[in-house]
Amino acid sequence: MFSDLYIGAAVTTDATVELDGFVQEESLLCGAECSSTKSPVGGLRVGWFAGRFPWLGVAGDFSVFIQSWGIQSPYEVTVIPISALLMLRAPLVRSPEHPNGRAQPYLAIGPSLMISTAKLAEGLAALGTARVSTDTTADAGLDARIGIRLVASSWISVVLEYRATYFKPTWNLDGRSVATSVWTNHYIIGLGIHY
Repeated sequence: MFSDLYIGAAVTTDATVELDGFVQEESLLCGAECSSTKSPVGGLRVGWFAGRFPWLGVAGDFSVFIQSWGIQSPYEVTVIPISALLMLRAPLVRSPEHPNGRAQPYLAIGPSLMISTAKLAEGLAALGTARVSTDTTADAGLDARIGIRLVASSWISVVLEYRATYFKPTWNLDGRSVATSVWTNHYIIGLGIHY
């Protein structure tokens, strides 16, 4: 078994928004001024590789990232992906102490439950017209990864990973339907513990 605790950067690609079924000129993330937005990401993965087939494993993953677009857009979106992953790894630099390799490139893919909360802030607090509306949805999504585990000892490793997540939420904000797609690239470094 293994556990990975990781942090990194999440870069969400800009996407069009449908407001009550009509496509908007400006997108959810930051309008016409940029094509992506960045935020921190952190998470925990727990998994197991089969003893008889050491190249095959499964894992559960829980993470969170917050996309906040400040003055360019009134939207803030918090996303919590909960993923079930099928993992495949290759053993490189084998030794008697490390029969599965000191370097282990891997692929992982699986479905994800994407719990997302959108917050829409409108008006001005100084004028007393400020109001905030929020909505939370749970949508099916996709979680795919490619990475490498560098084994430092029999119980510690370092993980370097690229991850992509995708889902299509629809929120109800201030009585209006807000639909978009969220494609996010994650660049991750983590600490692995083997037990």
